[in-house]
Amino acid sequence: MRSLALRGSVVACLAAVIASPVWAQPAGRGPASSLEVSFSHSAASDADLLGRSAVGTVAVDAWSLSGKTTRVLRPGVFASVGGTWEQYSVDAPVTKPSIGVSSTLPVPEKLRGAAIDLAGAMALDGDWMVSLTVSPGFYSAGSSPGSDGFNAPGLLLGTRKISPTFSVAVGLRFDAFSDNSILPVAGLRWQPAPEWRVSLGAPRTEAVYTVRKGIELFGGGSLQGGGFAIDDPRLQSAGTISLRDTYVDYQEIRAGAGVRWALTETVSLEIEGGWVVDRRFDYYERGLEVKTDGASFWHVELSTRF
Repeated sequence: MRSLALRGSVVACLAAVIASPVWAQPAGRGPASSLEVSFSHSAASDADLLGRSAVGTVAVDAWSLSGKTTRVLRPGVFASVGGTWEQYSVDAPVTKPSIGVSSTLPVPEKLRGAAIDLAGAMALDGDWMVSLTVSPGFYSAGSSPGSDGFNAPGLLLGTRKISPTFSVAVGLRFDAFSDNSILPVAGLRWQPAPEWRVSLGAPRTEAVYTVRKGIELFGGGSLQGGGFAIDDPRLQSAGTISLRDTYVDYQEIRAGAGVRWALTETVSLEIEGGWVVDRRFDYYERGLEVKTDGASFWHVELSTRF
């Protein structure tokens, strides 16, 4: 998701964001557009709070809808505009009596994001490209979006094409809602053989094998989550810790595998399943964190390009 606002340690471990090679951008001057809709379900697992384990359970359903159009402004200069809507529905029923803590887990029922996605890229020479992506919008947690949820996270990236099959990227990610508002990032993309492709970065690190034209198998790690502003009186606090007028970093680290299938020349389907290695809601300004055990997940995405 574009609202990823993960802790620095996680991003450092997975290398971070790497953009798709700009050399794969459309060659003509007409617009190249895409539309994607996705749904994922992370199963319920026991949650830990304030050093106490199994004080409840948490499950998450996530919807996302995004679209964009890209245009070549002039040779070596690209621009795109689009939008993204996302919603995380958090199910945290009270399944066990409280043990000196709040009777409900302090997690929002809803996490919502709605943003305009603006991006530009310029080729400096045959090997280097610089790009900037900004997604101004509202990222709010609770019953309804609030004005405090306005944010404009983004990414400044430099990509170097080392060879026709290998490229690297370095840059800076900025996000006012993250515990690390400015963070160095790096990644790489390698194609060791015509049927194999390897990408290291975030939100996805994966190895891809092309079975035949239109069918790919993949496996690796991915991230789901983001940073959201909280202003919801219905969100209960934990003990004496207030969760009003603060931020929450929600994140899931996943390990999984799946298939991408080109149903037609313009429509593709992606199905993935695996295990949530780490899931947490981090109120970093309050020193409070809700963590859960591992859980299974599945994900489906339908996309079209025209």
